[in-house]
Amino acid sequence: MHIRPALSCAIALTACFAAATHAAAPAPKPEALRASYQRCLADSGGVTPAMQDCLDTEYAYQDGRLNQVYRRLIQRLSKPEAARLRECQRAWIGQRDRACDPGTRPGQGQLFDADNCRLRKTAERAAQLQAQLASTR
Repeated sequence: MHIRPALSCAIALTACFAAATHAAAPAPKPEALRASYQRCLADSGGVTPAMQDCLDTEYAYQDGRLNQVYRRLIQRLSKPEAARLRECQRAWIGQRDRACDPGTRPGQGQLFDADNCRLRKTAERAAQLQAQLASTR
């Protein structure tokens, strides 16, 4: 019996998250977005290009935060644990990209929603890895 690659990745990702969130690691906050992002959205007046600028700025910050925490965590782990984290991170990226896909013919709203999905999932993942890093000290 063959397991489809997507199912295999989903199983691996579930196992990775279970291992990463064992009892020693505190649960991450569900929202790790900065207050400045919320203020920017409020100040945008609901104008989509201004909202997109807010989102792009926050995504750049959150993606940088994720990469920084990931690098710090990799340095602290043993070689087998680091290899497992790399595998988990690759699986997570694929899952995030599939979950946040805007579809084949997206309009402006679908593109914004997809970008917002990527932002939130990236911030959540950064918080998860930050919690794992804190538990390895």
